[in-house]
Amino acid sequence: MKKGISALFIVLLLTQLFTISAFAAEGTPAGSCAPGFDIHSFMEHDGEHMHTHIGITKDLNGDGFICMRIVSPTLHLHVDNVLPID
Repeated sequence: MKKGISALFIVLLLTQLFTISAFAAEGTPAGSCAPGFDIHSFMEHDGEHMHTHIGITKDLNGDGFICMRIVSPTLHLHVDNVLPID
């Protein structure tokens, strides 16, 4: 019985993580960014860059957007936009 309840609880938690992007309209971010980060359209970066990307290399929630912060002229920090939209 306890294993069944635990499994159900885990499934419910995982469902919460994936429903954010499922209900986002196309072209609309599913989440927001932390202070100091700007939201940007996610695109695969091929080829040479004038700067280095730190952080994620995939759009984890599948909404087509990521959060980016310029750390220095040669370093950009990328994280997924997972904070709730106000």
